[in-house]
Amino acid sequence: MRIPAFLFTFLLAPCMASAQDAMLNERAAKDAVQRIVRHSGLQPGFTVVENLDIPTAIAYIKGKQRIIAYNPGFMARVMDSTCTNWSAISILAHEIAHHLLGHTLDPGQVHPGDELACDHYSGFILHAMGATLEEALATQEVTGDPHGTHRHPPKHARIQAIRQGWEEARAIAERREPEPFHVHDAFRFVVRFTGDANTYYVDAEDRLVWFNNLAEPIQFGRLEQFPNKDAKYRLSWNDEDFVVDGREVIWKRTATGMQMKVGTMSVYARQ
Repeated sequence: MRIPAFLFTFLLAPCMASAQDAMLNERAAKDAVQRIVRHSGLQPGFTVVENLDIPTAIAYIKGKQRIIAYNPGFMARVMDSTCTNWSAISILAHEIAHHLLGHTLDPGQVHPGDELACDHYSGFILHAMGATLEEALATQEVTGDPHGTHRHPPKHARIQAIRQGWEEARAIAERREPEPFHVHDAFRFVVRFTGDANTYYVDAEDRLVWFNNLAEPIQFGRLEQFPNKDAKYRLSWNDEDFVVDGREVIWKRTATGMQMKVGTMSVYARQ
């Protein structure tokens, strides 16, 4: 698929140039953000800045400004590693989604469903802008952590979210009818974390899953039997580890060794 001409105004083909040559300047980043947001039918309302003090890219609010900050060296390395100019667009689209979905209003919390929702948006936007599926997935293929990080779900879950977003955009572009309605019912538990608007489920295979707005599941963790006098189950993903007691309360151990209530896990009841 042909790469839009505007990409060449600020990016050299990474496989033909060094990472230093492929540096993303601030003017180019602002132009890219405007183009991404226009595909959402919105007017751009973000402040885009370079910041050498952050390791990757981040969205946050300062005063009344919605800011997207990025490390140009990180962008250069990703573009060089993926051999596609779309990788920078993918990263910026993910951060834009944090603003559009309201995640930056509560920046201190870790919500795996929020990160997957932003990956879904990234895939959707990249298809709308002309990227192939391989180009949309390239950044996560190179930078994704197989086990995840403190803030982000594991690589396989993030790739699946991007793929689902890209496929959704393609189905709309091709005017395809949606799949027949189906009620997902093979769940064991409903999981809710304090301060997280997402609802998660444990399925019949003990997989911890999140559903996107098209009711498509993405696994990002697991439930294990953990019988002892204090806990009945263990929920885990990335480096996050929780225990569930017999009263369906989810607990997490703090850095000081104290147990803190962080959510609930209830038996899924068919209506």
